[in-house]
Amino acid sequence: MRVGQLGAEPAPMPQVPAQASADENMHTTDIEAIEHALAVNRGHFPVQAVRAAIQQREAVTPILLAALEAAADDPEALQIGETKMLHIYAMYLLAQFREKAAYPLLVRFFSVPGELTLDLTGDVVTEDLRRILASVCDDDLAPIQRMIEDPTVNEYVRSACLKALAILVGEGRVPREQVMGYFASLYREKLPRDDGLVWTALVTASLDLHPQELIGDIEQAYADGLIETFFVRLEDVRRILGEDRDQVMRKARERSRGLIDDTIVEMRGWACFRRPEAAPKPSDVIAATRPAVRGQKIGRNDPCPCGSGKKYKKCCMR
Repeated sequence: MRVGQLGAEPAPMPQVPAQASADENMHTTDIEAIEHALAVNRGHFPVQAVRAAIQQREAVTPILLAALEAAADDPEALQIGETKMLHIYAMYLLAQFREKAAYPLLVRFFSVPGELTLDLTGDVVTEDLRRILASVCDDDLAPIQRMIEDPTVNEYVRSACLKALAILVGEGRVPREQVMGYFASLYREKLPRDDGLVWTALVTASLDLHPQELIGDIEQAYADGLIETFFVRLEDVRRILGEDRDQVMRKARERSRGLIDDTIVEMRGWACFRRPEAAPKPSDVIAATRPAVRGQKIGRNDPCPCGSGKKYKKCCMR
């Protein structure tokens, strides 16, 4: 997985203050320096620039929205030159800001067919897109639902959208009954019965909400061979349904990590910010985030290194 490739040696970065205390904001004249610091990956996490962006939320928000809009308008442009990062910082910062204006831009960007958006965001889709969407959607479920039902949208994006709905229930933002009713419509009519990954995500998202009322639909999905039993078996479903609903939902909320609240905490440990021992070459691929197999360069359609015999995208990539 990658965000992009390193390009030529970057130009000197405008000076960003080395320290920024809780009661000390950068001047608005430093907004350009913040944008420059967040524009590309220079092999380290620009914590001061991110902190300054958070402190100057009102001034930096239009820049972040513009970056997302540019990414949605022309995602292929992000593949040119250095490893672009501003659109990724924008996703996390605007999620932290609960910025509703980011929602349609994210939907447009991640609705691009194929795997381009995964290539441009690394593991953001599989790790945190569900939390990002839940953070900015302002409880408007319709765009998320349209992505789930659109067979041209990448299967991992659709899976993240299903999980976003479960997160919104766990956070008390939307009623459980509303999402369970929608899940029922997916089981019974709206979801084509031919995509194992999305169907598996539907089951796992349902389990986060203790889907006792959907057990018949779930059993039928297993009977029709729609579920990847490598990830969740029917016995697991029945076991979870035997547990207390409140306890199941509480554990699911803890696992999901909820909404995005702190971009620095979310991003600073990413592998792409760890400097290699030797200076990277322009052709070196930088991993975006943090799965267990991060050090290996594995294509989504390659055999999974765990030895399961499945493709990586159907196995440990998730």
